[in-house]
Amino acid sequence: MSTAIVTEKQYIEEREGCYRIAGKRVSLVKIVYAFLAGQSPESIVQSFPVLTLEEVYGAIKLYLANRTVIDDYLSAGEKIF
Repeated sequence: MSTAIVTEKQYIEEREGCYRIAGKRVSLVKIVYAFLAGQSPESIVQSFPVLTLEEVYGAIKLYLANRTVIDDYLSAGEKIF
């Protein structure tokens, strides 16, 4: 008997022009800002109890892999406000 390992999972989805944790209302922006402020993934889960630790790590992984693009996205959003 073999066990299948999930090699890639989508943690982020785009809805209504905003990137969110898949199936949740929490935006990627909130996770990224918490991470950049020095919060640990465990602390972020405490702040957003609807999220799992796996989802937070997935969001951080996506951010780190696409840092320039996401930083530009964050900067564009800040200029609007």
